[in-house]
Amino acid sequence: MIVMDYTGLNVEKVTGLRRQIREAGAEMKVAKNTLLRIASQGTDFEQLKDTFTGQTAVTFIDGDPAQLAKVVTKFIKDNSELPCEIRAGVLGPDLLSKDDIDALGNLPSREVLLGQVVGTVAAPMTGFVSVLADVPRKFLRALSAIAEQKK
Repeated sequence: MIVMDYTGLNVEKVTGLRRQIREAGAEMKVAKNTLLRIASQGTDFEQLKDTFTGQTAVTFIDGDPAQLAKVVTKFIKDNSELPCEIRAGVLGPDLLSKDDIDALGNLPSREVLLGQVVGTVAAPMTGFVSVLADVPRKFLRALSAIAEQKK
């Protein structure tokens, strides 16, 4: 869950943000701060009760939290002239600061990270195969040099 201040956003911007959040498989709700405090009591989200002030929007996702963080951080960057901002978030039992959510939003996609892991795992094997392939090449070059000398 990410808590945002949506001050300064007109209906068009809020609608666009909701659409982007929905495309990421998440949901954005605007509720009264009192109701948010009551609803968060006794849950992992209770640690966010101090952030429920002013104009508050909360976003939820069941899937990849990085996707939601990417959408929200990109929207905030694209609309930097507006006073809207990320306040805090919760990932499991952990409270996330604005900087934590920015870092999560700036991570490469899951596919890119998996590709980096595969590349890192494959690099030593590739180097080993190159070394093994170089031995016959050196032997062949040595034979060619001997054949040239005997001509």
